Amino acid sequence: MKKILYSVVLVMVLILLSSCEDFLQEKVYTKVTSDYIVSTPSGMASAVLAMYYKDRELFRNNNDTETTVWLNMLMGDDITVPRAGEGIPQFGRLLNLQGSTTTVGRIWRHMYAVIGYANLVVEASNKVDMTDPVAVQALAEAKVFRAHAYFWLLRKYDRIYLNTRVTTPENVNDSIVYSPADPADVYELINSDLDYAIENLSWTTNQPGRFTQGAARHIKAKVAACQQNWQEVANQVNAIDKSGVYSLVALDNVFNGPDLNHSEAILVSQWSKGNGGWYISPSTGSTSGHRLALHFTPLYNQEQGMLIDFASGGYPWGRLFPNNHLLSKYNKSKDKRYNAYYKHAWTYNNAAGVPRGKKVGDTIVAANQAQYLNLHPACTKYNDSYTRISPQETQSFKDIIIYRLAETYLMGAEAYYHLGKSDSLSYYYNKTWERAGNTKFTGAITLDMIIDEHARELAMEGDRWFFLKRNGILIDRIKKYGGEYIKTTANVVLMNDTTIRDNVQPHHVRLPIPQAQIDIMGKENFPQNEGYN
Repeated sequence: MKKILYSVVLVMVLILLSSCEDFLQEKVYTKVTSDYIVSTPSGMASAVLAMYYKDRELFRNNNDTETTVWLNMLMGDDITVPRAGEGIPQFGRLLNLQGSTTTVGRIWRHMYAVIGYANLVVEASNKVDMTDPVAVQALAEAKVFRAHAYFWLLRKYDRIYLNTRVTTPENVNDSIVYSPADPADVYELINSDLDYAIENLSWTTNQPGRFTQGAARHIKAKVAACQQNWQEVANQVNAIDKSGVYSLVALDNVFNGPDLNHSEAILVSQWSKGNGGWYISPSTGSTSGHRLALHFTPLYNQEQGMLIDFASGGYPWGRLFPNNHLLSKYNKSKDKRYNAYYKHAWTYNNAAGVPRGKKVGDTIVAANQAQYLNLHPACTKYNDSYTRISPQETQSFKDIIIYRLAETYLMGAEAYYHLGKSDSLSYYYNKTWERAGNTKFTGAITLDMIIDEHARELAMEGDRWFFLKRNGILIDRIKKYGGEYIKTTANVVLMNDTTIRDNVQPHHVRLPIPQAQIDIMGKENFPQNEGYN
């Protein structure tokens, strides 16, 4: 059943909340007191509903019409090259990445806001009848949210503040001594929250976008991988594989269409033009979609003989592209992902503007750096010709896949490589490898092969930076492959953006702590991460 309908909810200030019933046909409550939130199962469910809405800000931040937090988190690795836009210099080229960098603060504030919602629900569980299935469901989902948020924070910043208390009118002015949490304590909370969710969530839901047992297990596997607990990774991957709930879809259908709630999808951010399927600005009340469809399409319309159309990708912003290192990892004659996940060439589509000697349908061949950047190969995973009325439209309402079975299987391959079990390693590695059209690999599978397959399958989906970091190769891979340099056989340089290779330093395995937060917490108790000002 499509879609989850998100009400306008301002739980944190307790002004407006809605109750959650089947298919989320909400009855709206106004001027609800905090007692309603912390003492009723339906109040707990409303707070959880608000968390799903809040999470959309990762993809559409109302303070920034230029880019998204999510886009900034996709760059700064070994398989992408950036162009321009807010946050691109700092995250895409590591130019002066500091605690004052805007997105550094956005991701910190976002995750702690989600944690605040979750703490509210967890506190409520001490006051309500926990035999009520509504309360159990709400608590389980809140715990996944909290675990997920802390997991993001810990991986991105390494040093974070661990908070499980609820801010109330009675304690809002209490003095707090901030200090960095022991990572072991954070992991203990994360795993405890996920264990509760796994025990109490169903494998399926009739409300797409909700956390399920499968999503909780997938996250648990990712957490275990960061802790190098490879047997636990294998246990969670095996449970998902044997559940019978998920299966890989045909390659052309993974990102095809506006509704991506198919059998491969484990967690999907829900978007639509229907009621509740959009982002609502808390400051203006205006509605909008996200803009991921624009970020990965180059400015092809700047070329003579080109008009904006869906066949070319629609309205372009051209923020982030697959680099030649990534594209070189595909067997172009066998691996169907090379064409399914990318667009490699543009053809003239404007008869009135076609250059002399050319015609509509001819492929445009770049002759210099500026032209190549306008025609750069593009990732098409977020392309949207389904929800946009015209190719000129800048708002997309296409779903966004957060986690899918392909990643689960690759975690299985990674786990069994470290466990030294070749049969299981081959089973999971070949899932995505063969689905892409390649012949089953029967030889010895190396870690380098898994690293490459991860890039081929999951590029620009949000895991690459984390994957490289947990394998201890982030800095080395950026130094070798970050950015892009391309020279033709005629010695014409078409791409020369390898700044990130020179700028990357050991401390870039973590983000700086937002300076505004250090000012609040006190630099004596909570100093900046090493390497940053």
